Amino acid sequence: METMTASASSSSCAVADRPDGRLDSRLDAPSPTTLEAAPATAPDVPPEALLVFDLPPRAARIRLLREADNRALEWQGGADLRAFYDEQWRLHRAGDICVLIADLNDFPIGQAAIHWRGKPTHPHLPDLQSLRVFPAFQGMGIGSRLIEATEQSVAARGFSQVSLAVGVENPRARVLYERLGFYAIGQPYDDEWQYTDAQGRQCRVVERVVDLVKTL
Repeated sequence: METMTASASSSSCAVADRPDGRLDSRLDAPSPTTLEAAPATAPDVPPEALLVFDLPPRAARIRLLREADNRALEWQGGADLRAFYDEQWRLHRAGDICVLIADLNDFPIGQAAIHWRGKPTHPHLPDLQSLRVFPAFQGMGIGSRLIEATEQSVAARGFSQVSLAVGVENPRARVLYERLGFYAIGQPYDDEWQYTDAQGRQCRVVERVVDLVKTL
């Protein structure tokens, strides 16, 4: 059985295994002859780690968007983007876009949307949009896997190229895309999109972006 240890204050609470398999907490106080005054600590400062343990391995998978994902995806944007996710589902069902989900334990921890009709700057190329990964899972290669899955889907439809736009103020993302084989085309421009927030207000978002393309 796994042994777990807890942090100590002026006395130590040792957490050990009992013969019956349950945890046994014992107060391990020093003897009177060796007792020393412990330094005062602020009671509102928690220890760095109360418990460290391993989680069972889990495999993430890439699948298609389901209607049940709409509310779960609100970890990005909250209720203000609810109309956006509802519209995304409608377009996905209509076949205008294809939304791929990175799934862990039936929870959507990432997404990427393929817009088959591209965008005004290149309507002949499928365009990858709304690529995002839940913050706690960023830096684990999930975004790269989503991009890989979208490229496979685009190639399966007979396209030889795929595009995406990246913000000029997001150099980290651009480095990732270029490492995956994307290259810039054209000059930076203002990209605009709109959504209706939770209060019913029309919100307009403008971002300076540059288009990238990859040959499959």
